[in-house]
Amino acid sequence: MNSLLNMFGNTGGANGSAILMQAVGAAMRGESPQQFMKKLANQHPQLKKMNLDDLMGSAQQLCQQNGVDVNEVKQQLDGVIDPMLPK
Repeated sequence: MNSLLNMFGNTGGANGSAILMQAVGAAMRGESPQQFMKKLANQHPQLKKMNLDDLMGSAQQLCQQNGVDVNEVKQQLDGVIDPMLPK
């Protein structure tokens, strides 16, 4: 999970865990990923630089800029989010 959180600088650590929980809550409420990220960008100005209408393209660009494998980040997210989802 460090690869992903390190890319967001000061949003890592305990705050990064809070963001993941907010994301799970947003998904459970039926918010789209774009809606969630736009709300999150109000709290974290570094996200405003991203194209929040093309999240996959932005994620790939962010990974490339930081020398991180986008597939590694996807696996990390699956490993964290999947156990949180109701079965």
